[in-house]
Amino acid sequence: MTINRKPVGREGNGCFLTSVTDPKFKTNNFIIHFIVPLTRENAAENAAVSFMIEDSCKEYPDITAFSRRLASLYGAGVRTNVGYFCDNQTITIAGNAIADRYALNGEEITYDLARLLCGCIFEPVSEDGAFPEKQFALKKQELIDDIDAVINDKRSYSFRQAREIIYRDEPSGIPVKGEKADAAALDSRRVFDAYKRILETARVEICFVGEELPEKCVSLLTEKFDGIRRENVYTPENFPSPVKEKTEYVTERLDVVQSKMIMAFKYGENSVPPEVLTLFVQLFGATPFSMLFKNVREKLSLCYYCSATANREKKAVFVESGVESANIDAAREEILRQLDAVSKGEFPDELLEQTRLYAVCALKGIGDSPRSAADWYFDRCLTDEPLLSPEEYISRIQAVTKEQICALAKCLTLDTVYVLTGKEAQ
Repeated sequence: MTINRKPVGREGNGCFLTSVTDPKFKTNNFIIHFIVPLTRENAAENAAVSFMIEDSCKEYPDITAFSRRLASLYGAGVRTNVGYFCDNQTITIAGNAIADRYALNGEEITYDLARLLCGCIFEPVSEDGAFPEKQFALKKQELIDDIDAVINDKRSYSFRQAREIIYRDEPSGIPVKGEKADAAALDSRRVFDAYKRILETARVEICFVGEELPEKCVSLLTEKFDGIRRENVYTPENFPSPVKEKTEYVTERLDVVQSKMIMAFKYGENSVPPEVLTLFVQLFGATPFSMLFKNVREKLSLCYYCSATANREKKAVFVESGVESANIDAAREEILRQLDAVSKGEFPDELLEQTRLYAVCALKGIGDSPRSAADWYFDRCLTDEPLLSPEEYISRIQAVTKEQICALAKCLTLDTVYVLTGKEAQ
């Protein structure tokens, strides 16, 4: 596997290309991220942009023509997404197609895919400085429906609600697609203006993962990004989330059968190496043999699920659980007991080594999937070591000690407890 990273286009335009090439890959994949500030004023309009550039462009102006073009590229795919990146918002467009050597008649599939993506990005369908009204109305409704649909998945809904409390007054607490009212107030000209702003000012991270990146694709991307005015390019920001002076407890009541509880811990100004955080989270609650799984779920049967995750940039650790309303308090106390046990080193050395092996196996599998490889390097694109490979990270995982795990557990402070429970539990 060969990794390469370089600027795209003229110096200072904020566009970068990371290529991950390996002959074992059967497909070629482009993932293009536009990183912009996440604000309550702009979240919905930026999200709407991703809907408008997904399945049409000037050359293929409707979904039928666009789908036919994808079919002609041996069933290529194009998709967009809106997400968080640290304290920022990402508008992502990605395309995948078979590697050129599998084309029956020698077609340049990869280059044609790059052209199609560039069409979506640089030449969307427009009229008189706005998106077409009919197309915009459909896509706007899709965005509204997406925002509405979150409540149908109570686990996702509860985490979205908890984020707003955990990260109050921080960009990370803003719903990544905005609020329904903001989406409903959008018009086609305003969203087209947002599109132009994104194109001209966003930090751009392009990742290619595949068998081989044709040089003419690099030339195409360079030409396109050098062909637009790129001024006041955004430098992504991120700030660790401050620890609340007092733990905040919030309960929301809806018609639900299974309650959801999210506990957020923060470690503030403490410096924790990322590999230590990785092993701690997995040992504490991210594996089928973790402290939370074995004790809170299996031994005491207090939860349907109980798992830990982390946000390294925000210096936060989360424990999500699905519980019966009668077990909420008991589950919370037991989770805290398990954290205390980790802080005191009250876990066998075998558990640490089992967790280390689990982490190493997961890291070794990153290169097996184009998307996991792309995500790995994108997550590191703003660090001091953007090309840190999974293999190099494994060597750091191998060096983590039990004492480091305990020290991290000791510096965690319970910041927020959010509970979504049934109305009858009052």
